[in-house]
Amino acid sequence: MQKENVLIIDDEEFILQLSRDILIKSQYNVKTASNGNEGIKLFESDKFDLILTDIKMPNINGLDVIRRVRVTNKEIPIIVITGHGTLDIAIDSLRLGAQGFILKPFTPAELRNGVAEAMEKTRLLSENIRMRALMPLFEVSKEIIGEVDPRKLLKLIVDTAVKETRADKVCLALIDEVTGKLNVKEFYGLSSDFVRDLENVFSENITRLICKDKKPFLVTPGVKLPRKFEKIKNAQGIYSGVYVPLTTRGNIIGILYIGRTGSEHPFTTSEVELVSVLSGQAAAAIENARLYEKLEQSYLSTIVTLSYIVESKDLYTDKHMKDIAEYSVEIAKKLGLSDNDIENIRKAALLHDIGKLCVPDHILMKPGKLSEEEMEVIKKHPSNGAKIIESVEPLKHTREIIKYHQAWFDGSGYPDGLRGEEIPLGARIVAVADAFGAMTTDRPYRKALTMEQAVKELKKDAGTQFDPHLVEIFISILEEKGILDERLKHPLD
Repeated sequence: MQKENVLIIDDEEFILQLSRDILIKSQYNVKTASNGNEGIKLFESDKFDLILTDIKMPNINGLDVIRRVRVTNKEIPIIVITGHGTLDIAIDSLRLGAQGFILKPFTPAELRNGVAEAMEKTRLLSENIRMRALMPLFEVSKEIIGEVDPRKLLKLIVDTAVKETRADKVCLALIDEVTGKLNVKEFYGLSSDFVRDLENVFSENITRLICKDKKPFLVTPGVKLPRKFEKIKNAQGIYSGVYVPLTTRGNIIGILYIGRTGSEHPFTTSEVELVSVLSGQAAAAIENARLYEKLEQSYLSTIVTLSYIVESKDLYTDKHMKDIAEYSVEIAKKLGLSDNDIENIRKAALLHDIGKLCVPDHILMKPGKLSEEEMEVIKKHPSNGAKIIESVEPLKHTREIIKYHQAWFDGSGYPDGLRGEEIPLGARIVAVADAFGAMTTDRPYRKALTMEQAVKELKKDAGTQFDPHLVEIFISILEEKGILDERLKHPLD
């Protein structure tokens, strides 16, 4: 069997040699480059089956390498090998066409499995691309591999399976990492009773069968099935079907089940290959989405930590900041804003006062009235906050909200004197939530107001400081939640 050619690009000599030694022992032909320029030259002068590239390199970084490669070769698998696993890198490299990540430090097994899996997926695609019937599926696969929202991705996979295989029943289930059981995440044409039985009655048998050979299992007339599989088949009137494992890095993470009820077109072996291509793309996309989600959670943890730093300087409580974010999200939902807009408003609410990191403690924690000079320092905190996050790409849609959360509806706020709907909607929302949260929280210069007092202040300043429509919406939210009735005379804890 002919050895496959691997190109490794990394500016760390130790990583370069370690990766080379591991892959040579695994029977690959390996060439190495110590920088992006050298790697591009090797790629242009030789033929490779896979590229491993670091991200943070001088002159031409890993993302530039991916861009250059994709100009002439859309198919070669590219794996990012880096110690800088950030959300920005995940988004950019996936969009440019990388197949996955290997994070430093890595074990020999992780490197071998990552390369072997990428090679296997590529071989499968190469073998089937000659089949005209698969051509539309490859176009769809690009859409699948580029989707990083887990909910949208799983629905897209099922919808694609239905369309491309003319299936009557489709089920996508993932294996719970703790219990080992199948959890149905998305399905089509199946009853809720079947879904429940699949999780509670048939899960163990299906998992055992699929994990045994790690290969697709074809259900077709004339093939003798285990008793419980006959029950599954008969329960939904299925004539033929395919159970396909979703495999990534050598591990099965779930199954894709596709069935037809009619006897006219039973599944064939060639169609199993089609479903296998789809499952390979689906598994890779699910892994990418999970990685994206983990990186985003880590990223959001950093945001929360930054908000805690602000709170500690300003003597706010943890609950106060979370309340402001929750209030803002509730208003945004009431307005029917998109999920992306709601998430940006939540992030901005958590970080709206990050500019106070630039305010000296003697001003921020002063118990008495501030002088005019001290107020001018305070008034700079929204602009300073926007500057602090200016270079953070995932926060780009929160900058204007943070910068203008102290703008007043009548134009007398700061900075820039924006008024009315000139003020970004997110900033107007956070302004209402922040004011209510501040009024119902103890401050160095006064005690917290009661709920009743705070609501009166919002009403009084509607049209001057606050957007009157948003004040009305927020008060209705408090009433719907029963907060005003139950805690009318008490400050917010």
